[in-house]
Amino acid sequence: MSSQSRQRESQSSDASRRDSGRGLRFTDWSSVGTRTFTPDDLTEVVGSFVMDQDADTLWTRITLLSPATPWPWSYGILGFKTTSGYELGSVKAYPEVDSEVFRLGIGRPPSERSGVLTFEPRSFNLAWIKNGYPLTLKFECSSGVTGGGSGDPVVVNSFVRSSDGSGLQLVQVDFS
Repeated sequence: MSSQSRQRESQSSDASRRDSGRGLRFTDWSSVGTRTFTPDDLTEVVGSFVMDQDADTLWTRITLLSPATPWPWSYGILGFKTTSGYELGSVKAYPEVDSEVFRLGIGRPPSERSGVLTFEPRSFNLAWIKNGYPLTLKFECSSGVTGGGSGDPVVVNSFVRSSDGSGLQLVQVDFS
């Protein structure tokens, strides 16, 4: 998806939001930090963040504040580190002038809600930085719950491709 086709989500004054169609619950964006990366940066701490109680997902909106021309920046590795490690995983994050949101989560809450947001610029970016082109990014986070607990019946991964080519089968699992 190109940066021109992305649209920013308008922020509401509500402290939390809910998408009743998917059972999503999350808080508004909080600024975690703005960072200009140097050629010596490896895995860098952007800032600290405390996730909401029972949150299982951390959304991070990254905005590229540096010029994006005449080439696109390469990705960096985004993570949320607690004293127990990267419990929510890590993702490739491509900086965009129009901003882009990245999701960290594995479907269960981390054992600790407090941690630091980290970003590891890839060597391709560091080569451009060494040549005098700064990479400055703004990071904002929001935490919430993405599954379960909504009371709405939800079927996940309901279609399975059969190995004999006969089509798709509907699989329903009752966890009650």
